Amino acid sequence: PPTARAIALLLASTPTVQDAQPAVLHQLLEFSHRYTAQVLSDALVYAEHAGRANKLEMDDVTLAVQARVGWEFGGRVPKEYILSLATQTNAQPLPPVPEVFGVRLP
Repeated sequence: PPTARAIALLLASTPTVQDAQPAVLHQLLEFSHRYTAQVLSDALVYAEHAGRANKLEMDDVTLAVQARVGWEFGGRVPKEYILSLATQTNAQPLPPVPEVFGVRLP
């Protein structure tokens, strides 16, 4: 498959890798497939939470990658990125409260 060829070419182009067993290629293929599937699954959860069910945007994938890197490798999602997402979300006004809903509080 083309993905296996790409990973084999990456391994061959790395100067510190002299030789690799064929099982290494299979492990890297499995890891890349599993990682990509998990990131896209997380991105779908973020899109659904944002009210865009089954419609991914680049911000969803970026947040999923950054969150997964933070969770797996000990880093964190940058505070500036979270603040920019919060600013974009909070820029949209909330819908007005209907006049006939429940008890009106000041």
